[in-house]
Amino acid sequence: MKTKQKKKKIFLRITLLCFLAFLFLSRIIFTNEINTIDKIIYNGISFYKNAILTFCMKGITYLSSSFVILPLTFFLLVLLKNKKQKIGILCNVSGIVFLNQILKRILKRNRPNVCPLISVSGYSFPSGHAMVSVAFYGFLTLLVYKQLTSKKTKRKLLIGATLLILLIGYSRIYLGVHYASDVIAGYLCAIGYLFLFSKAYQAFSFKTNVIKLINSFKYAFTGIASAFKTERNMKIHISIMCLVILFGVVLKLSWIEWMICIVCFALVIGSEMTNTAIETIVDIAMPEKNEKAKLAKDIAAGSVLVCAIATFLIGVFLFLPKLLALF
Repeated sequence: MKTKQKKKKIFLRITLLCFLAFLFLSRIIFTNEINTIDKIIYNGISFYKNAILTFCMKGITYLSSSFVILPLTFFLLVLLKNKKQKIGILCNVSGIVFLNQILKRILKRNRPNVCPLISVSGYSFPSGHAMVSVAFYGFLTLLVYKQLTSKKTKRKLLIGATLLILLIGYSRIYLGVHYASDVIAGYLCAIGYLFLFSKAYQAFSFKTNVIKLINSFKYAFTGIASAFKTERNMKIHISIMCLVILFGVVLKLSWIEWMICIVCFALVIGSEMTNTAIETIVDIAMPEKNEKAKLAKDIAAGSVLVCAIATFLIGVFLFLPKLLALF
């Protein structure tokens, strides 16, 4: 028990330390001090550039690109028989890519102002290749590590995985597509992510959790289908939604305007389904006429009307200027 508690404390400290260090780097990435350090590191690395090393770095950097990670993920999903491992690999890759893209769009650091040896796009901080290499190869190493019994083999596996991850990060700086601080920040964030993900993976029980999750989606979709089949107002809402989508495509709504429309769709349809659920419960609990039962139904119907009116007004503000501009 004491050993487990010590391991948990170490785990929490490392995770917290990684995230704190990442936040610190995120705070200083636009300062002259970090830019100077990045330039010094890049100049030191570029001093040893040559044709053979460049060829090797281009090959290594692709080991963490979508051209390699996606086929590898697909191959593992087909090859592996353990469903928990399949879900773990898929969630791990999806999670780290999503996290990286969110962070890049928040921080918006431009790529290094040098002549890169490969063409890239998007923002620079944190390095996506560094994050994906730690999360993907780190998680695979964890899965294989648990299957091994020999300590020597385990040690070789850890050394090999660490070298691969470090070389991928080094290649990004060498090729001039990332600052050193981008790569270091990517490592720190991904290590913290991997620690949390591996802990969640270990606690995850496939048979109970997945079945519950699948059933919850099944019941939810059944409820949506039942509401559509039995409720006239639901059919009206869906028909109006389809018309709005058609007009939105024709009038070329911006992505922000589409987000507003989606929220409005969810608001009206969700309130209609809640109203249907309340009416059903009231009918079961109070089959005979009752003033309080009537009041509950009226209030639920009123909430749908309020949402519908608000949505209508939003639609007028969105579409009326675009329609007037056509004439």
